[in-house]
Amino acid sequence: MSQARAEETRSSLLLAAARLFDRHGYEGTSLATISDAAAVSKGAISFHFGNKAELADAVQLLSCERSRTQLEAVRDPEGPALQTLVDMTQAAAHQTATDALVRAGLRLAREREVAPLPAINCRVAWRTLLWQTALRAREDRSLRTGIYPGTVMELALSLALHQETASLDGSHASWLTSAWEVVLPGLAPAEHPWTFRPEGVRVPWLSARDSVPRSPATS
Repeated sequence: MSQARAEETRSSLLLAAARLFDRHGYEGTSLATISDAAAVSKGAISFHFGNKAELADAVQLLSCERSRTQLEAVRDPEGPALQTLVDMTQAAAHQTATDALVRAGLRLAREREVAPLPAINCRVAWRTLLWQTALRAREDRSLRTGIYPGTVMELALSLALHQETASLDGSHASWLTSAWEVVLPGLAPAEHPWTFRPEGVRVPWLSARDSVPRSPATS
């Protein structure tokens, strides 16, 4: 098997496995159903992965790599970190609503007894990124004085993970935006030079119409 063909087969197996793990969970998915869904032989699975656990590890690893990359992409070193927190939760919720690979990684991390490492557990990876951003919000004073960054991190993580158990009807953005409209006034300083946007700023799926600045949630 050529290297290019091998990589193509491995990618097909990972994506097929992710879709099945997302729908049926770890215990409800067999290697036979994965090979059928990927249209490859069981021997091909054995060639790339020793067993189902190794395949699940690879799905979780790929899920976290993709998720972490997208969350890091919305960082704005020039803007207020509190807005970055909003953008990161919008990005995480969007991924959970639209990407079976990310959903599979979240579900596998919840169902399997594996080490809570950021490389294979998206919740841990998200918590780390949100914690770093909350600390920066305290430093740049976009977070109200006296509010503990850890509390803000846990709040942002809970908002981001809401979509994991919500329906996939496309309402994640409006729900999360409404939640941030309620929360932001209590997190931002009473006086500040920024316009915080609960729908997010550095979120690539916003259309040009949606990205036009609207009335600020806090001022």
